[in-house]
Amino acid sequence: MKFFFLAVVLFAAFTLAAAQDVFVPTVGSRLRSLAGQDMMTGKVVDIEFANSPAYTLFHFWKTGSDSCIRSFARLQQFVQQNKSKLLTYGFPYEFKKDVPLAKEYVSKYKLNWPQLLQYRQPNGAAVVDVLVITEFPTFILIDRDGIILVRSHDVGDVQALLDKLK
Repeated sequence: MKFFFLAVVLFAAFTLAAAQDVFVPTVGSRLRSLAGQDMMTGKVVDIEFANSPAYTLFHFWKTGSDSCIRSFARLQQFVQQNKSKLLTYGFPYEFKKDVPLAKEYVSKYKLNWPQLLQYRQPNGAAVVDVLVITEFPTFILIDRDGIILVRSHDVGDVQALLDKLK
């Protein structure tokens, strides 16, 4: 019994230690460039932050999230208002069976920027996994040096920072 108790305690200690070692890129973190395949066109998209007019916006979303769907109209308006200083990339996080619905939403809500599909499966969502995206929607604003300026679940926080930077 003592051995079992010791094993449980050691397992819990290692689990907690591992959880504390997870790096969550947040404001001030530097990201490297990346590439992915556009869900709508099939073309490979290279994201180089230095090539953006001033900023890059990552938008992580999924069809199973009501808050994501409700945010589309506001996001579309935000992107239109800021298109001269912003490159936008969507990252739909979907099971394979939901990809047709995700494509339908992209068309319906006119999310007319690259959508780099992230499959919801073990080892299938590299960007979602690396950036530790656990809530949807998530918006990440990045400068030309790859530095995260905003990480939020509300595009209004991104707009507030852009307004300050004018």
